[in-house]
Amino acid sequence: MWSVVTFFLLLTHNIISGDGMNKSIRSPRSKKKKATVRKIENFGRFPFVTLANRYLEAMQGVLADSTHKEMTRRLKRMNKDLMALKEDGKIKSCKPYKLTDLDFLAYISLLRARGVSDGGIDHNLDGLAGLLKFIGNGVVEQARVRFKQHFPHSQQHRLDPIGDEDRRAIIKAANMVPSEKWRRMEAYGMAVLTVCSGLRPKEFKVSTIVDLNLYRGMMHVEEVKGNGRYGEPRDVNVHPDGRPFLRRYLEARAAVLEKNNLVSNLLFPVIPNLKRGKDCAFSTSGTTDLRAIVKKETGVDFDYRACRRTYGQVWIDQGVSLNAVSRMMGHATTKTTEIYYARIKNDAAIMEAEMAYHRHVQECNSGTTVKVGYLDQGGGRTG
Repeated sequence: MWSVVTFFLLLTHNIISGDGMNKSIRSPRSKKKKATVRKIENFGRFPFVTLANRYLEAMQGVLADSTHKEMTRRLKRMNKDLMALKEDGKIKSCKPYKLTDLDFLAYISLLRARGVSDGGIDHNLDGLAGLLKFIGNGVVEQARVRFKQHFPHSQQHRLDPIGDEDRRAIIKAANMVPSEKWRRMEAYGMAVLTVCSGLRPKEFKVSTIVDLNLYRGMMHVEEVKGNGRYGEPRDVNVHPDGRPFLRRYLEARAAVLEKNNLVSNLLFPVIPNLKRGKDCAFSTSGTTDLRAIVKKETGVDFDYRACRRTYGQVWIDQGVSLNAVSRMMGHATTKTTEIYYARIKNDAAIMEAEMAYHRHVQECNSGTTVKVGYLDQGGGRTG
């Protein structure tokens, strides 16, 4: 009995004093965790510019050079536009990670007020969407759902090729150029090659002398659009209309290089650069200057993209299959060719239908067996 009383006395003493047995029966005091504060990275005074530069750096090598330059220009303009919207109180922040769907709507309204076309708005929104997705801001999809009616509903239309008369005028004028007039020869060489091979400016500028094989009527394209990602080297047929002049161009090229004691592998060498010891391809401004010579002499207003569309349309009009044309133009699918470049003309489609009908009538009149359905042959039940 004494031992029980002693036990309870000791137990009471430990609870009051806070030591001894009390330490063994109470749960240990839980340590409070320090609240973790998420640090927001400092992007400086111009966060849009900082993040845009990171995005552009990440896309280097992914986008084509021309696309990358255009994206750079668009993002610069966006930065100015967003700053203007903030100053006017139409958006709360220019920081990409703080932009909301309402800010996105304000930007669309600004572009519309400026008179930007639906296609231009699409390009700007795609650029901004790419940046926002890069930093993990999913506001674009939210805006598309919430403000669907505010987004442009533009349809991509196939741009016109060079007309048949204008195409013939360029080739005819090329054949009239004296071989010793090198700059004019080179200007027409680019125009005739693109209209008769469908090469992109990027492709023909870096083409080498061995790529053009007029004996086989073929042009090899090695440096293609999307090279190393989705583009593949290809061979294209050089249209016979341009081969005579291109033969003369090759002779003039060899003569001018020999005369100046120069060597170059480029199909279109830049003679002034070669004289300074640099064998580099034409710049965009250089090809534009040469194109201006052809435009002035022929009166045909064209660009090299129109030449490319013309190449596809000419072959379609002359009965080459869409699949073959698409392959020569370096398209992944015939859908790209048909939507943006070349498609059978309406008159040709009508004529094809008319010819198909007359063939059908001739087969019927000649007694040729025409395959029909099972029921039409009397093989099925009637009733």
